Amino acid sequence: MRHVSFSLTNHTFEIFRLSKLITDNIVYFLPRNADMNQIASLAGPGGRVEVEQNFLNNKLKTITAYFGGLIKSDG
Repeated sequence: MRHVSFSLTNHTFEIFRLSKLITDNIVYFLPRNADMNQIASLAGPGGRVEVEQNFLNNKLKTITAYFGGLIKSDG
């Protein structure tokens, strides 16, 4: 079985850019096969993203990406 990544569209990046004008606290609910490199690129150089895997009946269904102050602190 070939793994196919879900590629984020230009609209996704534009919505993220516009959202950043309002707040750094952004959550993206994405398909399980979203491209992790693209998700990380949304955070920008030196930025952070936390990705949560969402399972149902022991099967990965979706992922949630958190940016800004929504990332859990280390302490």
